[in-house]
Amino acid sequence: MDFSDATLFEMILDITFVTTLFSGMLSLVFILIMHFLMPKKVLETYFKEPHFNAGEITMFTGFPFGYMRTGMFMTALAFPSRGKKRGVEKAYQLAPVWYCKVSKYFIYFFVPNLALLVISVLIGFIYFEAWKQ
Repeated sequence: MDFSDATLFEMILDITFVTTLFSGMLSLVFILIMHFLMPKKVLETYFKEPHFNAGEITMFTGFPFGYMRTGMFMTALAFPSRGKKRGVEKAYQLAPVWYCKVSKYFIYFFVPNLALLVISVLIGFIYFEAWKQ
């Protein structure tokens, strides 16, 4: 990137966008790793009816929505109250403590990172008036 004629605001905005985009990509790699480490007991106990309907079970089984299922279960394992609607608030009892803790730290990292990415994109669109062309 050439920052020779950019203002300080533009440099900060560019660096923020690139950094959050890169960490978002790393988050996807981390979800892929956690997908394979997901405790089988949790899936066998809670990834069936009545917690999920037949269409959801079919959809969340394969690529790419299987990783979305992993994210949903990671959230329910990290914060048990988030699984109350589906009835999976006791899932953390079947998972290892390290998996629950890693899930919690990942959520603590992922949510602010995603928010910062969205804010930087919106500020970039407003600042550069990208929609007018």
